[in-house]
Amino acid sequence: MEILPGDSITTCLSPLVHDLICNLGFELKEICDINSIVTENGEVRWEAITDRVRYEELGQSLDYRRSVQQLGPVCEAIHLHISALTRAQFEIQYSPWYQWTTYPELFLEILDALQSSQPAAVSLGVMKLASCLERALGNVFLLVGKECPFLLRDLLASAELAQVFGHAVNILEGL
Repeated sequence: MEILPGDSITTCLSPLVHDLICNLGFELKEICDINSIVTENGEVRWEAITDRVRYEELGQSLDYRRSVQQLGPVCEAIHLHISALTRAQFEIQYSPWYQWTTYPELFLEILDALQSSQPAAVSLGVMKLASCLERALGNVFLLVGKECPFLLRDLLASAELAQVFGHAVNILEGL
């Protein structure tokens, strides 16, 4: 199902949120080299992400709109890279990085969703992935902390996760 530019879409999202999700990340037409984002071993080069996160002129408040706009080409490069992999290639390259989640088969399910022709498959996959990561990160938090934050945003900003993963994990809180 392809949506044409003139088509009207009914949504419960506010116009600003709709623009953020559907337009803003696609505005920059820049090609990112996947090798500048992910190493040959499948490790994320965090600088490729943190260098594109933008902050307000005054203070350290995250400029969410500019960050989404700057990260759009990075997300597109990752999407194209992962979509081009076969299931076997994906497993070989990335399985060591998602085994800790205790639900590794979900990542293969999401790979299938990326290659699906079903319009809702990718969205559902992202929702499942977020839930899986939230639970796994909560389990990691409990290895060093006592009371796990209720919200994923607060969990990602915690000193406990920074202690385990390093401060690069805190950048995810804004995303």
